[in-house]
Amino acid sequence: MERVENCVMLDGDHVVAVNPSPLDEIEYLHQTLTLLVQHHKQSGYRHFVINHIWRTPAEIDDLRLRLANIKADTDFVCFLLELPLDENIRRIRARQKSRAMSEEDFEMHTVMEERTILSARADEKLGEPFDVSAPPEELVVALLARLGMQSD
Repeated sequence: MERVENCVMLDGDHVVAVNPSPLDEIEYLHQTLTLLVQHHKQSGYRHFVINHIWRTPAEIDDLRLRLANIKADTDFVCFLLELPLDENIRRIRARQKSRAMSEEDFEMHTVMEERTILSARADEKLGEPFDVSAPPEELVVALLARLGMQSD
């Protein structure tokens, strides 16, 4: 994100971290993201990175339509980030070494839950596959190239 000018990052899980949870979480998420993107566009931001696990192509299409209604020149690309399980576990354990409080159990549970959700939908288009095994510097170059953007 730091390599893209006029860029905003929005974390879907944090955007709708509310208590109590809304009755329709995906509807609430999409309404909130639409408002935030509209607000940031009015302030001159042009690029948005939204991370979240969408469970169906219909959910992705719903957000795509909402964002397209904000401004016609909006490109929408959805990536399905892929990482081998052993590398995912290695990264979780490496993160724990720098934390004062262990979140390893939570992260292990979450990664398995996410994999279950995504594998159940393997036959559906939940985004363009993008392997994130490489070091961050290489991933940035590859991602910008896939988006047709210049790399520094």
